[in-house]
Amino acid sequence: MRLGLIADIHADPRALEATFRHLEALGVDQVLCAGDLVGYGSEPDAVVAMLRDRATPCIRGNHDRWALERRQVIGLRGWKPAVLKDETWEFLRELPASLRLERGGYRVAVHHGSPAGDTEFVSPYKPLPASIVRFWEEDDADLLVLGHTHIPMIERSTRGTIINPGSVLGVPGVQTSYSFAVVERETLAVLIHDVRTGREIHRDPVFLDGE
Repeated sequence: MRLGLIADIHADPRALEATFRHLEALGVDQVLCAGDLVGYGSEPDAVVAMLRDRATPCIRGNHDRWALERRQVIGLRGWKPAVLKDETWEFLRELPASLRLERGGYRVAVHHGSPAGDTEFVSPYKPLPASIVRFWEEDDADLLVLGHTHIPMIERSTRGTIINPGSVLGVPGVQTSYSFAVVERETLAVLIHDVRTGREIHRDPVFLDGE
């Protein structure tokens, strides 16, 4: 059994379609999305329709929240009015800020930035923020899935594993990793894959707690 993880699609349906195609070829039986469906790209309605039609569990990212609060999205030249179909607005309104699921005997928590907020950066290149330390002290999740940074991340400790699949986005001019993640449910082995080719991107996990 395999779990697929995606995040930060940013209104790019072609990248999302390619990602789903690779995930299907890899034998993934469930996909979770860690937010930011809209912003930057030009086709938010198509992205939302694809996720809705595939019944993909999603959470709300900061760009999704901003669209709802401001009725605006960020494009390549700054803020612009969010012109979305009614069913897209409805889908965004119904997105939860976080998800908690059990899959294959493992507990999975999904947040966008961090458990403390959707704009906090959790990076493999910096010490973990206090919100993550507190999360592992208080929560019994095995996997913590994050998005927001557009940087793939696999960080293991004795308490659990943090996974950021990176960004699916393929819009020129915006930082992206063009990546998604696949988790083997039996072993919790994590592989990062390239959206364009489907091939594995080598990403060594960071081990904490002396592991």
